[in-house]
Formats: sequence, C-alpha cells, structure tokens
Amino acid sequence: MQLANWLHTWIGLLFGWLLFAVFLTGTLTVFDTEITSWMQPELFETTSDTREHGKSVPWEVQLTSQPVLEDWDGSFDQPILHVIKLQEKRTFSGQTMDPVTGRLVTFRDTQGGDFFYHFHYGLLFGGPGAWMVAGAAIMMLLTLFTGLCSHRWIAKEVMTFRLRPYHPRVWLDVHNLTGILIIPFHLMIVATGLVIFWSMYMPVDIPLLRENEGILSLLSMLHFAQFGGNRMRWLYFLMGLAATVMIATGLVLWTSKRQKPHAGHSSRAGYHLVGVLNVATVAGLLVAVAAFLWANRLLPMAMADRSLWEIRCFFLVWSLCLLHSVFRRGSARAWKEQLYGSAFLLGFLPLLNGLTTNSHLLMTVPRGQWAMAGVDMIGLAVGAVLGLTARRIGSDFVRHRE
Repeated sequence: MQLANWLHTWIGLLFGWLLFAVFLTGTLTVFDTEITSWMQPELFETTSDTREHGKSVPWEVQLTSQPVLEDWDGSFDQPILHVIKLQEKRTFSGQTMDPVTGRLVTFRDTQGGDFFYHFHYGLLFGGPGAWMVAGAAIMMLLTLFTGLCSHRWIAKEVMTFRLRPYHPRVWLDVHNLTGILIIPFHLMIVATGLVIFWSMYMPVDIPLLRENEGILSLLSMLHFAQFGGNRMRWLYFLMGLAATVMIATGLVLWTSKRQKPHAGHSSRAGYHLVGVLNVATVAGLLVAVAAFLWANRLLPMAMADRSLWEIRCFFLVWSLCLLHSVFRRGSARAWKEQLYGSAFLLGFLPLLNGLTTNSHLLMTVPRGQWAMAGVDMIGLAVGAVLGLTARRIGSDFVRHRE
C-alpha cells in the first residue's frame, strides 16, 4: 500500500501538469463546433438573418465553413465526425454574399474550437506531441489504479463532503468525489484515446482491430461522444470538467500537504517550484483560454495571420501567468490573482460579445440560437465559480499557508 501511495503521489505530480492541460482542452473539444460558431459571428448572423426572412441558406454559406478533407491521410474507417477531426487543415475564413442585403460578408480568420482539439491530442506538435499525450495517458491509468489501491475506501468517508467554507479537508473531499464517482469515465476516456492513438501512430497492427474495424469505430464513438445527441455531449462535458477538477485538486493537495513539514529544509525551493508550476498550469491556463476568446473579438478583422495571432495571444498570456507565478513564488496570492483574472475575463465575455457583435445574449436567447448563446452562458457560469473559488483561496489559503 505504501508503494501504491508513493506511485500515486509522484506520478500524479510529474504528469499532472500535462494531464490538466489535456483534459481541460479535451473537455472544451466536446463543444468545438459551437465554439467555432461563436468565434465566427459574421457567418452565423448571415445565416440567421436568412432563416428569419424565410429563405434557404445558400450553398456558399453552407460550404465555406466546412472542413477540407482532401489533406486527410487516415488509414482506417471511422465515423464521419472522427474523419473531420483528424484532418489538419480546415477552412474557417473567407467571404460570402448575404442573400438578404446583397452585401459581401467577410467572416474572420480563426481556428475556432479546432485549436483546443489539436492542443488536446498533440499539443500543437503533431506526432511528437501525440506521443507525449499518450505517455501521460498511460501514467494516468497507473495513477488511477494506485489511487484505488492506496486508500481504504470507506463509504462514509468517500461520500463525505464538508460544506463549511474553510474546512481544511474540503480540497481532499473534492479530489475524492471527482475521482471515485466517475472512475468508469476516467478509465474509458483514457483507454479509448490510447487505442485510437495506437491505430494512428503505431506501425504494428492490433489483430483484433484489423479483423473487426467496427470495434475501432465504436471506440471512436465512445471517445468523441458521437452518440446520444446533445444530452450525451453535456454529460461528457460535465464529466470532463470533473476529471479536470480532480487533477487540479490533486496538484493543490501535493503542495498543501508538504508546505509546513519542509518549511525549514533545503528542499523548500523545490516545493516553491512545484507551487509556481501549479499556479501557472491550472489558473494560468484558465486565463489563457479566456484570453484566446477575448482575442477573437478584439483583434482587427483584416489583420494578417489573424488566426495565428489568436494562438499567440493564448501562449503570450499563459507565459505572463508563469512569470506572475514566479514573481509571487506560487503563493496563495498568485492563485487568488490569477483565478480572479480568469473569473473576470470569462464572466465578462457576454458583455464583450455584446459590445463587439450582434450575436449577444439579448439576440441569441430569444431566437433559440443556443450554439452562440451557450458559449456566453458557460463563460458567465464558469467565471462565477472561479470568482467564488478565488474568494475561498483568499480567505483559506492565505491564513493557513502564508
């Protein structure tokens, strides 16, 4: 049991930073099409106006935002959505004619939700990045099994959740609940992802998959939530958030448990380094995601390489968060300030959208345009949760850790 606990602790730490980024972006990928629609309001407004006037959507509008599949080099049969996701080049910019006014409509250059997908499976590094993600996935399987073996799971203890605002075990309770209650989802999503990776990158065939290609299609459907409609996608989204929270709270627990016992030892600098990386990875990535969405609205439409600059803004802001965490030495104040920053950017995303487009909540909700409204509403909800979390850290962590 001690060996299992040691493996769970150290593997969870060393691979937790990468796994958090992979799971967060993978969770966002569940609604990548909706994110792309939100990031191209001109095209959405054009098709919406057309439907309001009782006209059919012209083929130019229908096709210009669709993926170009001619560069895809897949080697096996997959459901059509999987085929679309695996190709590398998608056409998400161009012009079309508004059938109502007759004017030429230019819609902004963006990678949209595809950015999160490509980051999720390959860290934007292609094959080498995919190998890194696959290695982290294998380590996560080991972490899950060692986590189950290293604890004596008493039902009362596992199901206990301390709702008192500043109870010292609240983060452990969140970690336990998000880890145990949806353990089947954790195992399924990691295992199916590894099989899909194997079929794409490994030179040796899996006999079972070679003999029955339907198995690979089934695993693909399970991993990409290609069944059950929107209800299943929402379930995947919520479980993906739970998995992300599990990893984040695990990283927080690693440092909080070791802060005081090693306060006077030479290893103190090492724990500060872990604290810095925790803040930059968890809170900093949330700020960077929000900045990516803000960049979509604030960058000039005619800007050269506009989609690349959206991505550059993402990494620039993430790098600034790392520098801020170094400056604050990974302290509770670093957590508080970056979480408040992400809460502000996400919480005010609907306001930014309303000031820069005609696809704001006052227009999209009455029309039932949930693909557009959903991004604003989720941003508002997540911003509120992050604000409350930052407030908790401001009162709890500052008192106990600094």
